[in-house]
Amino acid sequence: MMRRIVAGLLATALPLTAQAATTGEEDTMVINRLNASDFEVVETRSMGATDFWCGAGTFVERRSGLPGTTAIYLKRPRGPSSSAPGRKAVVFSTSGAGLPAPQGQTSISIVRPGSMLKSNVARSFCRDAFTRATK
Repeated sequence: MMRRIVAGLLATALPLTAQAATTGEEDTMVINRLNASDFEVVETRSMGATDFWCGAGTFVERRSGLPGTTAIYLKRPRGPSSSAPGRKAVVFSTSGAGLPAPQGQTSISIVRPGSMLKSNVARSFCRDAFTRATK
C-alpha cells in the first residue's frame, strides 16, 4: 500500500519538477526587444545555437504572448550586442522583410540570416536543454 502511495506521489511530482526547472532557465535568459519585430538574445554563458533559438522561442511565446506557430527569423548572427554593451548576442525577428528567403535546413545554426523556425520548434530546444542537464 505504502509503495503505491509513494509511486503516485512521485508520478505527480516529477512532471512538476521538470516543468519548473525548464521554466526557471527560460526566465533567466537575457532577451531585449529592439523594435516592434526585432529582439536579441544576449549570450549569458557558453551558449550554443539551440540555446539562442530557445531564447527566441521563449521571447515570442512566453514574453510576447504570440502563438507557437509564429515564424522566427535569424536576422543577425552572433556578434556585438546592441542592447548590452560588451556582450555578444543574436538578433531574431518575427518579420522576414529584407532577409534572404528561408532555405531548407538540415541543422540548427545561428550563422545564416533568413533561417527560420516556428516558435514552438525553437522552444522545444529549451526542454531538450533540461533533459540533457539531467542525464
